[in-house]
Amino acid sequence: MEERWWVIVNPVAGNGRTGRRWGGLEARLRVEGIRMEVVFTQEPGHATALARQGIEAGFTTLVGVGGDGTLHEILNGLPLEDPERMQRIRLGMLPLGTGSDFVRTFGLPRDPVAAALRLREGRVHWVDVGQVTCRRAGETVTRYFVNAAGLGFDGEVADRTNRGIKAFGATGTYLVYLFLTLLMYQNKTVRLRLDGEEHAGRMNSVLVCNGRYFGGGMFIAPQAAVDDGWFDVIVLGDLGKGEIVWNLPRVYRGTHLTHPKITWRRAREVHVEAQERMFLQAEGELIGEAPAAFRLLPRALPFLA
Repeated sequence: MEERWWVIVNPVAGNGRTGRRWGGLEARLRVEGIRMEVVFTQEPGHATALARQGIEAGFTTLVGVGGDGTLHEILNGLPLEDPERMQRIRLGMLPLGTGSDFVRTFGLPRDPVAAALRLREGRVHWVDVGQVTCRRAGETVTRYFVNAAGLGFDGEVADRTNRGIKAFGATGTYLVYLFLTLLMYQNKTVRLRLDGEEHAGRMNSVLVCNGRYFGGGMFIAPQAAVDDGWFDVIVLGDLGKGEIVWNLPRVYRGTHLTHPKITWRRAREVHVEAQERMFLQAEGELIGEAPAAFRLLPRALPFLA
């Protein structure tokens, strides 16, 4: 008999679209013979607790319904530092959130029913996971991420996006808040260390990527592979506001890395310090600020894709 899924639904994902569509989607999935126990998040961070609850109840297949923020919360409920336990767990996502950028890398269908049928095939892809330690409200916190994290301009766009209305679709929502943030943003004085190699100067953003896409479809790290044991670090240097606007189309095409003020490096450990306040986002969720230290956990997550 097919194993039951522990399905974690974030009803507010995608500006409430997930909650509105879930009833009909659940009925379709049950008709297709998918057996599942369904739980709903009730507040920010709840998906992390629900992931732990499902594992403690003996479920080995966890499926999130939402976007990258939902994926981020579920990921942080998994025993990622215990390889033996992770051998018995599988994680999948049904993309119904604002961005759902991580699943783009795998070519998972955007239609959630088609995605569920693909997940039911049980094909596991072991992917790298990033760990980041940073500051939040005066305390040191540690979080895990699987797609991308960013400091600086990117972090402030994520903060504004999460506090705003997500009514313009994935790409439109991100661009609206990108331009609003751009009006007031000032580049930061940053000290960056990549596997011990020092870099310093004025920077717009430091992006630590595992997946290839973020921001609702931006092809930010076209050379990234989720299982190669490396972070792809994209540094946006001292770009002016006009340069950012002019180069936005290139980011969606993945041709921005040739710009003289943009650098791309691979690293397994990344340290970021800033003289000014520098916000940090992971999977589109604001999690803290610099100073921040990143390390890679190679092939730590069995992802259904």
